Formats: sequence, structure tokens, C-alpha cells
Amino acid sequence: QKQFDVVMYLHVLEHIKDDEKEISEATKKVKKNGVLIIMAPAHQQMFSNLDRHVGHFRRYEKDFFDDNFPLLKRIEFKFLDSSGYFLYKLNRLFFKNEKLPSKFKIFIWDKIFTPISVIFDFLLGYRVGKCILAIYKKV
Repeated sequence: QKQFDVVMYLHVLEHIKDDEKEISEATKKVKKNGVLIIMAPAHQQMFSNLDRHVGHFRRYEKDFFDDNFPLLKRIEFKFLDSSGYFLYKLNRLFFKNEKLPSKFKIFIWDKIFTPISVIFDFLLGYRVGKCILAIYKKV
């Protein structure tokens, strides 16, 4: 079986029905001292019509990243997009039935709130956000 220095799942894992099996297979494909990087949506309680519409099976909680990587050492864990977390909650409150955000909302999110999140994420110590970034090393 071919092995790699880096295996990345950047907003992919939530689209895979049997994510635990996928992680197990990915772990086998990481070389010794190699890295597994995962970025995924956080907070199952925020699961929405948008998630369903784009093919998500779930959002993630920190315990998933604590419990499913026995052969790997976690070297980084962060929540990202703190402003997005609060905007997402507001959007769900006022636009419950919306399947996809408008182009205007996407523009505002990308051009205004994503740059703001970079600063807020740092100031909040990466403890709040609508996404999770987890990085593991195979030892």
C-alpha cells in the first residue's frame, strides 16, 4: 500500500458516511513521521439545511478528534472562523429554511468577516469557531 508524507481532508470528511473507517484507512496511508491534516465543520448542534443541501452527514465535536486517532499524536487542534460561528448562529435564527446563502451574504462573509476572523481567532485563542483544524503526526 502506497504511503504519503501528508494526507489532508479539507472540508471532505463530513461528506463521507463512514468517517471512522475513512480515518482508519487514512492512518494506514500516512508514513511514519508523516502528517494527517483535517479541517471540518464544527458543532453538530449547528447542523442545518445548508449542511444537508451540500451533502454533509455531520458536523464535528472535539471529542471525535480525541477518540478516533489511536496511532497518531495530535500536534495541533484549533477552532477557526470565530466571526463565522456567530454569523452562522444568527443566520440559523433568522433564516431557518434557507438552503443556500445568497451571493451577497457569501460576498460579505468572504470579504469582511473572514479577515476579521483571522484577528478574532487569534485573540480568542482559537477556542471558538465554526470549523475545526486538527493536525496529527504518525509516530
